[in-house]
Amino acid sequence: MEQGLLLSFIQNSALLLAIVLVYDAFPRSYKHKKEAISRVGIGLLVSAITIAVMLMPWEYSEGVFFDSRTVILSICGMFFGGIATLVAVVVSAVYRLVEGGATVVPGIGAIVTSGLLGYLWGKYRKGSLSNVGFSELFSFGLICNSIILLWGVSLPADLAIKLLKQVTIPFLVIFPITTALLGMLLSRRIEIKRDQKIKLQDHLLFKSHFQSGNMGIAITDEDHQWIKVNPNLCEMLNYSESELTNFSWPKLMHTQDYFIYKHHFSQMLEGEINEFELDVRLKAKDETIVYTHMTVACQRAQAKVELVITGLLNRTYQKQAELEKNASQEQLRLVLASSELGFWDWDITEDAMERNEHSAAILGCDLESLNRSPKLWINAIHVDDRVAVLKSIDAHLNGETEQHKVEYRIYNQSGELLWLLDTGKVMSHDDNGNPLRMCGIYTDITEQKRVEESLTLAASVYNNSSEAMSVQDEQGFIININAAFTSITGYSEAEVKHKNIKMLQCNRNSRNAYRQMNNAVEELGRWQGEVWLRRKNGEEFVVWLTLNALVDDNGSSKRRVALFSDITDKKQAEQIIWKQANYDPLTGLPNRRMLLDYLATEIIKADNREQHFALMFLDLDYFKEVNDTLGHDMGDRLLSEAAKRLKACIRETDVVARLGGDEFTVVLSGITDIKGVDKVAKHILARIAEPFNLGEETAYISASIGITLYPDDAATIEGMLKHADQAMYAAKGEGRNRFHYFTPSMQRDAKHRMRLIQDLRHAIAEQEFELYYQPIVGLQQNKCLKAEALIRWRHPTRGLVSPIEFISVAEETGLIVEIGNWVFQQAARQSAIWRDRFGVEVQISINKSPVQFRDEGECFDTWVSLLKKLNLTNNNICVEITEGLLLDGNEAISATLERYRESGIQVSLDDFGTGYSSLAYLKRFEIDFLKIDQSFTRNLDSQSNDFTLCEAIIVMAHKLGMKVIAEGVETEYQRKVLADAGCDYGQGYLFSRPLPSEEFEQRFIEVRLANTEVEKTDA
Repeated sequence: MEQGLLLSFIQNSALLLAIVLVYDAFPRSYKHKKEAISRVGIGLLVSAITIAVMLMPWEYSEGVFFDSRTVILSICGMFFGGIATLVAVVVSAVYRLVEGGATVVPGIGAIVTSGLLGYLWGKYRKGSLSNVGFSELFSFGLICNSIILLWGVSLPADLAIKLLKQVTIPFLVIFPITTALLGMLLSRRIEIKRDQKIKLQDHLLFKSHFQSGNMGIAITDEDHQWIKVNPNLCEMLNYSESELTNFSWPKLMHTQDYFIYKHHFSQMLEGEINEFELDVRLKAKDETIVYTHMTVACQRAQAKVELVITGLLNRTYQKQAELEKNASQEQLRLVLASSELGFWDWDITEDAMERNEHSAAILGCDLESLNRSPKLWINAIHVDDRVAVLKSIDAHLNGETEQHKVEYRIYNQSGELLWLLDTGKVMSHDDNGNPLRMCGIYTDITEQKRVEESLTLAASVYNNSSEAMSVQDEQGFIININAAFTSITGYSEAEVKHKNIKMLQCNRNSRNAYRQMNNAVEELGRWQGEVWLRRKNGEEFVVWLTLNALVDDNGSSKRRVALFSDITDKKQAEQIIWKQANYDPLTGLPNRRMLLDYLATEIIKADNREQHFALMFLDLDYFKEVNDTLGHDMGDRLLSEAAKRLKACIRETDVVARLGGDEFTVVLSGITDIKGVDKVAKHILARIAEPFNLGEETAYISASIGITLYPDDAATIEGMLKHADQAMYAAKGEGRNRFHYFTPSMQRDAKHRMRLIQDLRHAIAEQEFELYYQPIVGLQQNKCLKAEALIRWRHPTRGLVSPIEFISVAEETGLIVEIGNWVFQQAARQSAIWRDRFGVEVQISINKSPVQFRDEGECFDTWVSLLKKLNLTNNNICVEITEGLLLDGNEAISATLERYRESGIQVSLDDFGTGYSSLAYLKRFEIDFLKIDQSFTRNLDSQSNDFTLCEAIIVMAHKLGMKVIAEGVETEYQRKVLADAGCDYGQGYLFSRPLPSEEFEQRFIEVRLANTEVEKTDA
């Protein structure tokens, strides 16, 4: 191969790069009117490049020359389309014809062939030209130029053979490579343009959504620093953009939702996920809650998060609509429930029947069974009524009746027979008028049926009743009476008919009483009460009378019905019952009911006369011991004697009452000087303190008296009793055998306690509690392995409330059970989070009150289920109990502690050494840790008794297989002494105060992990 031939081909190939400029010179998108012109322009430019290449050929002989026109035209056919290729081929062929020479025909044939092959290849290949590869382009160039070489056959044989020997190798090596390189450049240009277009489309789409979409969008960095927010987010939260960028997600997001968000965000930062979605609540500027659906995605660079894009869809209206829908459904359910109507809904096409809960209640079965088995209802209908029910339904479905309405009997599951009124109507039809859905209601008319039966029996009851009855006109003239009337009054029907009822009146009733009776009947249509009447023989007797006015449709009273029965004997019995109801049978003193009536009267008298009176609340001290040791009979004798002594200490105008048990009250009326009250109180204390001779036994008791004054201390009976009771407990608290006046501070203390209980219930409902964690550090390794969870109450107005203030109240009210369950769940979840996030097993100790053991119920099973769910069965939780719990010796306590160990919960004995410490229960119960009370460690000295006790406790615990935790470690000296004594763990301010979970993990977990990495590196 001649050097000139190779150099000429290489020069020709270099010119081919101009084809890339042609590609960039014309846009890829055309309007229909200009498309043909643009294509022609491309063809002319390509033909110009082709002619330029043809001007620098390798000339074999005169009229015989070669160049890279075939590469240009084949690439033009592949990338620029039919019009441009046709123009380039025609112009190039004309130019080659003008050049002339021996190879004019093969030359023109090569031009046409290369353009045609390129066009056909580009048109019928699969896929975009932006994805064409080097091997495909090289193969195309090789095939195309091989075919073009065949045009050499048209030359004279000797010329063709010589010519092909020289040009075949460069033709099939340089030109295919040139074709592939040029095609790759154009393909890359197409790919770049496509990517730019996609990026432009994505940019425009994002910009459109960012500025005017229906989502709030925020762009932040990995540290939650705001970079950009869109107007929709500002509008959603009622903040300006400048205001909003001064906030961060923790400040805008609901606390509970942020905790979940932070967990997922941490996973995204660590590369576990690239995006996540949550339903979160945000706080708007006006403090309202905005319900949103949050989508969070990140942009990474070298696996590190650079940008975080957060999209927020406002779901507040949907949430409100959902709440309103639920409220509407609840209202419908309540209306149906309150109206006591059974509701049924029949899908006729599917033959599916649904009934409500009241329908199931009528039948006496559960709703699920009734709706699952519709035949339950049909089978429960009385056999004699079943056909009538089905006929009524068929008649309505066939359009014969306006509605389905039938009364029938039905047996409920208990076998009771009920009467129902069943009404229904077709609610929808198809296009052909066929019924699709039918709804109705069941009304229980059993009582109505009974009333009807009662009315049927009314006539016989009227004549056979033992109660006297009479029917009168509006003036009181008797129209009719029954037999009982004659039996009770002695008057026959003939003697009283058309006579006025006044003939039975008695002088024991005042005229005002008769006037009130008539007014009540005229205004209310009814009067009922006791009235004295006179029989025919003149005997007076008391009756219970009921008068009813029968009113017509116009509201006018036409008749009166009087019913009465002789209650003379009953009244005498009531007198006896009244005394039993109002007086204590043991002491003969007024009881609580009588006392309340007396106080009500005394208050009225004191108000009218502007006087004062005193109420004493008296409780016998040590009466329970007398009752338990000497027996109830002796206790009753003591109470009777105490009542006599109390009555002897007061005036005849004063009152002593027994409230019950050993509690008495004394009412001193018309007092003018408090000294008189003091005198009576001292006299009572002295008399009660005297010995009680109870047969062969002698008892000694005392009294505690609380005193309140009316109206100085209270203006109501309830207030006086409450204040006197509070004063009495104050007297007991001061040592008993004394009296104490009520003071406002007692009420304030009581109100404070009541308010604390109310706030505590609210705190439980609103979850106002927080858990702080105090590290429990290994003294031998100086590493934090454990932590104690300590509850804090963040009161909405008082701030953080100390557990010392509310735990005792929670135990007294039983609220400690709910609080304890919350603490356990939070601690367990926190331990799981630390394990999953940091790979560190941190045992968390929680305190459990003795009250929780007594009222544990199903809580333990719930605890165990939660531990299994969180995979925390390897001693991740430790329960701290007190010594007092073990002293009861209850087998249930031992069983519970054993269940703890079986479930992977360890047990720690708190404040050891401050109670009734006993080796017996340490051996009996399975205890994992002993906590030395801080009273021993506070003044720890190597020469002190506290050091000796601590050392003894440590040795004893280790011998029994327990580990020891020292509380209240505040100095380095205490830590060293305890460590030297072999103590396992320390807890106290030396290491840290109780910390929130985030600060705890930063100071102890993350630091520990960092130290571990350093140790590994050093090793």
